[in-house]
Amino acid sequence: MDIFLDLTGTITSMESENFAIYKLAEAIKIKFSIKLSTKEVLRSIENYRRPYMERRDIEYIPVRRLIIEATRKIVGNLRNDEEEWLSKQYVDIHAKYVKLQKNSLEGLKRMKSIANHLGMITDADTPYTRKLLKSLGIENFFDSVTTAEDVGVGKPNPKIFIEAIKKAKSKKKVYIGDSEKRDIIGAKNVGMLTIKIGKYSKNADFVARDLIEGAFILEKFK
Repeated sequence: MDIFLDLTGTITSMESENFAIYKLAEAIKIKFSIKLSTKEVLRSIENYRRPYMERRDIEYIPVRRLIIEATRKIVGNLRNDEEEWLSKQYVDIHAKYVKLQKNSLEGLKRMKSIANHLGMITDADTPYTRKLLKSLGIENFFDSVTTAEDVGVGKPNPKIFIEAIKKAKSKKKVYIGDSEKRDIIGAKNVGMLTIKIGKYSKNADFVARDLIEGAFILEKFK
Protein backbone atom coordinates (compact mmCIF):
# COMPACT_ATOMS: atom_id res chain seq x y z
CA MET A 1 0.00 0.00 0.00
CA ASP A 2 1.25 3.47 -0.95
CA ILE A 3 0.00 6.31 1.24
CA PHE A 4 0.05 9.99 0.27
CA LEU A 5 -0.91 12.90 2.49
CA ASP A 6 -1.82 16.56 2.23
CA LEU A 7 0.10 18.96 4.50
CA THR A 8 -1.86 22.05 5.56
CA GLY A 9 -4.88 21.29 7.70
CA THR A 10 -4.18 17.56 7.54
CA ILE A 11 -0.79 17.19 9.22
CA THR A 12 -0.52 20.78 10.47
CA SER A 13 -3.11 22.77 12.40
CA MET A 14 -4.94 25.56 10.61
CA GLU A 15 -4.87 27.64 13.78
CA SER A 16 -1.07 27.69 13.73
CA GLU A 17 -1.02 28.32 9.97
CA ASN A 18 -3.27 31.36 10.44
CA PHE A 19 -1.11 32.63 13.30
CA ALA A 20 2.02 32.30 11.16
CA ILE A 21 0.63 34.42 8.32
CA TYR A 22 -0.45 37.01 10.91
CA LYS A 23 3.11 37.11 12.28
CA LEU A 24 4.40 37.53 8.72
CA ALA A 25 2.12 40.53 8.21
CA GLU A 26 3.39 41.93 11.51
CA ALA A 27 7.01 41.55 10.38
CA ILE A 28 6.24 43.25 7.07
CA LYS A 29 4.55 46.15 8.85
CA ILE A 30 7.59 46.68 11.07
CA LYS A 31 10.20 46.20 8.33
CA PHE A 32 8.65 48.77 5.97
CA SER A 33 7.22 51.13 8.63
CA ILE A 34 3.70 50.68 7.27
CA LYS A 35 1.08 52.87 8.92
CA LEU A 36 -1.69 50.30 8.41
CA SER A 37 -2.51 47.95 11.28
CA THR A 38 -1.19 44.38 11.15
CA LYS A 39 -4.72 43.14 10.42
CA GLU A 40 -4.99 45.58 7.51
CA VAL A 41 -1.64 44.46 6.12
CA LEU A 42 -2.77 40.85 6.44
CA ARG A 43 -6.09 41.62 4.73
CA SER A 44 -4.27 43.31 1.87
CA ILE A 45 -1.97 40.32 1.41
CA GLU A 46 -4.84 37.85 1.54
CA ASN A 47 -6.97 39.85 -0.89
CA TYR A 48 -4.09 40.04 -3.36
CA ARG A 49 -3.19 36.38 -3.32
CA ARG A 50 -6.73 34.92 -3.13
CA PRO A 51 -7.53 34.94 -6.89
CA TYR A 52 -4.18 33.35 -7.69
CA MET A 53 -4.67 30.64 -5.06
CA GLU A 54 -8.19 29.93 -6.30
CA ARG A 55 -6.82 29.10 -9.76
CA ARG A 56 -3.72 27.23 -8.63
CA ASP A 57 -5.07 24.08 -10.24
CA ILE A 58 -4.55 25.87 -13.57
CA GLU A 59 -1.27 27.63 -12.84
CA TYR A 60 0.70 27.67 -9.61
CA ILE A 61 2.49 30.89 -8.72
CA PRO A 62 4.78 30.45 -5.70
CA VAL A 63 3.29 31.97 -2.57
CA ARG A 64 6.53 33.74 -1.74
CA ARG A 65 6.21 35.55 -5.08
CA LEU A 66 2.64 36.55 -4.23
CA ILE A 67 3.80 37.86 -0.85
CA ILE A 68 6.38 40.03 -2.59
CA GLU A 69 3.87 41.41 -5.07
CA ALA A 70 1.27 42.03 -2.36
CA THR A 71 3.85 43.95 -0.33
CA ARG A 72 4.83 45.95 -3.41
CA LYS A 73 1.20 47.03 -3.74
CA ILE A 74 1.42 48.53 -0.25
CA VAL A 75 4.90 50.06 -0.14
CA GLY A 76 5.89 50.58 -3.78
CA ASN A 77 9.12 49.43 -5.43
CA LEU A 78 11.25 46.88 -3.60
CA ARG A 79 14.99 46.35 -3.79
CA ASN A 80 16.37 42.88 -4.54
CA ASP A 81 17.51 42.46 -0.95
CA GLU A 82 14.02 43.37 0.29
CA GLU A 83 12.48 40.75 -1.98
CA GLU A 84 14.97 38.20 -0.66
CA TRP A 85 14.06 39.22 2.90
CA LEU A 86 10.35 38.69 2.20
CA SER A 87 10.95 35.25 0.68
CA LYS A 88 13.05 34.22 3.66
CA GLN A 89 10.59 35.60 6.20
CA TYR A 90 7.73 33.71 4.60
CA VAL A 91 9.59 30.43 5.02
CA ASP A 92 11.22 31.13 8.39
CA ILE A 93 8.14 32.51 10.17
CA HIS A 94 6.02 29.56 9.12
CA ALA A 95 8.76 27.15 10.18
CA LYS A 96 8.77 28.85 13.58
CA TYR A 97 5.03 29.00 14.27
CA VAL A 98 3.29 26.21 12.35
CA LYS A 99 2.53 23.21 14.56
CA LEU A 100 1.40 19.64 14.07
CA GLN A 101 -2.26 18.78 14.29
CA LYS A 102 -3.18 16.76 17.37
CA ASN A 103 -2.27 13.07 16.91
CA SER A 104 -0.40 13.75 13.66
CA LEU A 105 2.92 12.38 14.86
CA GLU A 106 1.49 9.11 16.14
CA GLY A 107 -0.60 8.78 12.99
CA LEU A 108 2.46 9.26 10.78
CA LYS A 109 4.40 6.65 12.76
CA ARG A 110 1.64 4.09 12.27
CA MET A 111 1.28 4.89 8.58
CA LYS A 112 5.02 4.65 8.03
CA SER A 113 5.00 1.16 9.55
CA ILE A 114 2.40 -0.14 7.07
CA ALA A 115 3.17 1.84 3.90
CA ASN A 116 5.42 0.60 1.11
CA HIS A 117 5.78 4.27 0.19
CA LEU A 118 4.75 7.30 2.27
CA GLY A 119 4.48 10.45 0.20
CA MET A 120 3.21 14.00 0.39
CA ILE A 121 1.26 16.00 -2.20
CA THR A 122 0.88 19.65 -1.26
CA ASP A 123 -0.23 22.94 -2.80
CA ALA A 124 2.84 24.79 -1.57
CA ASP A 125 6.24 26.24 -2.45
CA THR A 126 9.09 23.75 -2.43
CA PRO A 127 11.51 25.65 -0.10
CA TYR A 128 8.63 26.31 2.30
CA THR A 129 7.63 22.65 2.40
CA ARG A 130 11.16 21.34 2.88
CA LYS A 131 11.96 23.70 5.75
CA LEU A 132 8.59 23.20 7.44
CA LEU A 133 8.91 19.42 7.41
CA LYS A 134 12.39 19.76 8.92
CA SER A 135 11.24 22.19 11.62
CA LEU A 136 8.36 19.88 12.53
CA GLY A 137 10.76 16.93 12.78
CA ILE A 138 8.86 14.80 10.26
CA GLU A 139 10.95 15.06 7.08
CA ASN A 140 12.32 11.54 7.46
CA PHE A 141 8.85 9.99 7.39
CA PHE A 142 8.41 10.76 3.71
CA ASP A 143 9.82 8.79 0.81
CA SER A 144 8.68 11.50 -1.61
CA VAL A 145 7.39 15.06 -1.49
CA THR A 146 5.56 16.54 -4.48
CA THR A 147 4.73 20.25 -4.35
CA ALA A 148 2.61 22.41 -6.62
CA GLU A 149 5.73 24.41 -7.38
CA ASP A 150 7.48 21.23 -8.56
CA VAL A 151 4.68 20.40 -10.98
CA GLY A 152 3.43 23.88 -11.93
CA VAL A 153 -0.17 23.22 -10.88
CA GLY A 154 -1.97 22.44 -7.65
CA LYS A 155 -4.81 20.15 -6.63
CA PRO A 156 -7.32 19.01 -7.81
CA ASN A 157 -5.52 19.02 -11.17
CA PRO A 158 -4.76 15.35 -11.90
CA LYS A 159 -1.24 16.25 -13.04
CA ILE A 160 0.08 16.75 -9.50
CA PHE A 161 -1.37 13.42 -8.33
CA ILE A 162 -0.07 11.56 -11.39
CA GLU A 163 3.43 12.98 -10.93
CA ALA A 164 3.41 11.97 -7.27
CA ILE A 165 2.22 8.40 -7.74
CA LYS A 166 4.88 7.79 -10.40
CA LYS A 167 7.29 7.66 -7.46
CA ALA A 168 5.48 4.70 -5.87
CA LYS A 169 4.95 1.11 -7.03
CA SER A 170 2.03 -0.53 -5.19
CA LYS A 171 -1.28 -1.03 -6.96
CA LYS A 172 -3.25 0.26 -3.98
CA LYS A 173 -2.75 4.00 -3.50
CA VAL A 174 -4.38 6.02 -0.74
CA TYR A 175 -4.70 9.78 -0.35
CA ILE A 176 -5.51 11.58 2.90
CA GLY A 177 -6.53 15.23 3.05
CA ASP A 178 -8.94 17.74 4.55
CA SER A 179 -10.29 19.50 1.43
CA GLU A 180 -13.29 17.92 -0.27
CA LYS A 181 -12.57 19.53 -3.65
CA ARG A 182 -8.79 19.68 -3.83
CA ASP A 183 -7.89 16.52 -1.92
CA ILE A 184 -10.76 14.04 -2.07
CA ILE A 185 -12.25 14.72 -5.49
CA GLY A 186 -8.79 15.31 -6.98
CA ALA A 187 -7.45 11.99 -5.68
CA LYS A 188 -10.55 9.99 -6.60
CA ASN A 189 -10.33 11.30 -10.16
CA VAL A 190 -7.02 9.43 -10.55
CA GLY A 191 -8.32 6.26 -8.91
CA MET A 192 -6.96 6.63 -5.38
CA LEU A 193 -8.67 5.39 -2.23
CA THR A 194 -9.45 8.46 -0.11
CA ILE A 195 -9.72 9.37 3.56
CA LYS A 196 -11.15 12.78 4.49
CA ILE A 197 -9.82 14.39 7.66
CA GLY A 198 -12.87 16.03 9.23
CA LYS A 199 -16.39 15.14 10.24
CA TYR A 200 -18.21 14.58 6.95
CA SER A 201 -17.61 13.89 3.27
CA LYS A 202 -19.84 13.29 0.27
CA ASN A 203 -17.09 11.74 -1.81
CA ALA A 204 -14.41 10.14 0.39
CA ASP A 205 -14.22 6.40 0.93
CA PHE A 206 -13.63 6.99 4.64
CA VAL A 207 -13.75 9.85 7.13
CA ALA A 208 -11.35 10.21 10.07
CA ARG A 209 -11.10 12.83 12.79
CA ASP A 210 -7.29 12.89 12.65
CA LEU A 211 -4.31 10.99 11.30
CA ILE A 212 -4.23 8.38 14.01
CA GLU A 213 -7.83 7.44 13.26
CA GLY A 214 -6.87 7.41 9.58
CA ALA A 215 -4.04 5.03 10.41
CA PHE A 216 -6.42 2.71 12.26
CA ILE A 217 -8.59 2.56 9.12
CA LEU A 218 -5.60 1.73 6.93
CA GLU A 219 -4.30 -0.95 9.28
CA LYS A 220 -7.40 -2.98 8.43
CA PHE A 221 -6.17 -3.14 4.82
CA LYS A 222 -2.64 -4.23 5.71
